Amino acid sequence: MDRNLKDYGLLLLKGMGMGAADVVPGVSGGTIAFIVGIYEELIDSIKRINGASLKLLFTGKIASFWKAINANFLLAIVAGIAISIFSLAKIITWLLVTHPILVWAFFFGYLVRFKRYQAMELENNTEFYYRSRHCVLYNCCHTGRDSD
Repeated sequence: MDRNLKDYGLLLLKGMGMGAADVVPGVSGGTIAFIVGIYEELIDSIKRINGASLKLLFTGKIASFWKAINANFLLAIVAGIAISIFSLAKIITWLLVTHPILVWAFFFGYLVRFKRYQAMELENNTEFYYRSRHCVLYNCCHTGRDSD
């Protein structure tokens, strides 16, 4: 996919959203990737790092390797995640200590909204809906469940 600098800036911001989610216990960066519409490309790009692509790397065909694994996309996402984790980790920790009810209320609302969005997406894809409805039910029942 041909992207310009603006597209990569947007990917960086999406990665930052994923990193911010990763900082909060119980919230997944993968959930953010799904919501912002990059989940499939992320999984496909990670899958491309395989024996064939690594062979390109180790035989010195770095440009071919870079293109084969969609590395520009991965670099933008990983850079955003790293920026967010390093810049937000202390802030989120402080907020969890000083304002735990507000922080957890915010993320509980976020998770409830995501589960609704996830259910709507599944209803739009009938085949996937029938294969995955038990996963959504499981996730809804276990959201916020204490692990002790």
